[in-house]
Amino acid sequence: MAIRVRVILVPLDFSKHADSIVEWAAHLAEEHQSSVVLLHAYHLPVEFQQVEGTYLPADFWNSLKDEAKDQLTLYGDRLRRRGLQVEELTREGYPATVIEEEAERLHADLIVIGSRGRSGLKHLLLGSIAERVVQKSPCPVLTVKNAHL
Repeated sequence: MAIRVRVILVPLDFSKHADSIVEWAAHLAEEHQSSVVLLHAYHLPVEFQQVEGTYLPADFWNSLKDEAKDQLTLYGDRLRRRGLQVEELTREGYPATVIEEEAERLHADLIVIGSRGRSGLKHLLLGSIAERVVQKSPCPVLTVKNAHL
């Protein structure tokens, strides 16, 4: 049985591990002649939205989206220089849900995502986007744990 990986979805939060995540995805894309879709999901936690007197500048969301697009373009250009076909997407919403929806919509064959490796109380309180994606993804998920290549 041959494994076909045509579309690789790469969610990025622009953490210090993003370079490693993109490198893993690029390596696999070169190996399988896949296209790469870079995705950034942004959202404002409900807790923040419910704080009385919270004020967000009128252009807050546009600014956030523009910054994300600029960051994705940097990664996308790097992959294009390697001869890869790349698409860049920004979406507002809870990251795990957005990732699952985009994987479904794109018919992704693989998701390459970072995992910060939280444990104990931090994991209990903050949860893990990667863990939720692994549980609900419509396709296989490769988690990149840290910057070691």
